[in-house]
Amino acid sequence: MKIRAIKPNNVLEKYIDFYYELALHNDQYYAYPSANNVVCIFNKAATSYVDDEIKINACTNASNTFMVLNKFTTPLFVNNQGYVKEFVIIFKPYGLAQFTNTCNDSLFFELTEFNDFLSNNSCFFERSENEKVDLIETYLLTKLNEKEGLDIVMHSISLMKNDQLSLQDIATACNCSYKKLYRLFVTHCGTSPIVIRKNNRFRNALEKIKNQDEGSKLSDVAFDLGYYDQAFFNKMFKDKTGNNPKQFFKDVSILSKKDIYFKKK
Repeated sequence: MKIRAIKPNNVLEKYIDFYYELALHNDQYYAYPSANNVVCIFNKAATSYVDDEIKINACTNASNTFMVLNKFTTPLFVNNQGYVKEFVIIFKPYGLAQFTNTCNDSLFFELTEFNDFLSNNSCFFERSENEKVDLIETYLLTKLNEKEGLDIVMHSISLMKNDQLSLQDIATACNCSYKKLYRLFVTHCGTSPIVIRKNNRFRNALEKIKNQDEGSKLSDVAFDLGYYDQAFFNKMFKDKTGNNPKQFFKDVSILSKKDIYFKKK
């Protein structure tokens, strides 16, 4: 399974991290938490979510669908049966909310608001990769409608990189109360500032461990990320991956330069 990440255009890069195409063929793997929203267009597949497992089954009678994967905080098992093609949009934590009025706190759900795109592009999966991106971007630009307070959310997420700042400190730096900050995160990100911060810190840990010099200690990585207790850092890592850091990087596959981590079952 190989993935080529495609950058969005200059307007949409504010909201979208990247796109990629994927073909699944009886694949079973684990995906790991991030602060982003994942939106998939599935080609003729029946999908469902139960007990931390997403099932994706090839189904010739099924229509193409937009499915949204909300922020998740523990490993997610993806169980695919048959041959299924998908096109994936990785929205930044606040990105998807700027294109839709759909509010859904389910972890995995169909985005029916975008069904007009599917009906107008029934041959979407017959297009080239670049044509798919052009079609998606043209459509998304017609849906773009920034919600009030986005600047506060974006600034607060940038401040979260400083592990010395509490969420109350961040709210104060953004000239608002924590109650208002929380409300804005729910509106723009679909979850709390706490979840965004924890998932971002986990992803930062992955990046630091992956790139650490040979002989470096995990305790140094933990300290750099604001974890002053090695045991607490290890617990966080196991909660997010099901493994300790050493075992995780032994088992996992990094599928692109954008650090998409999958582990085969």
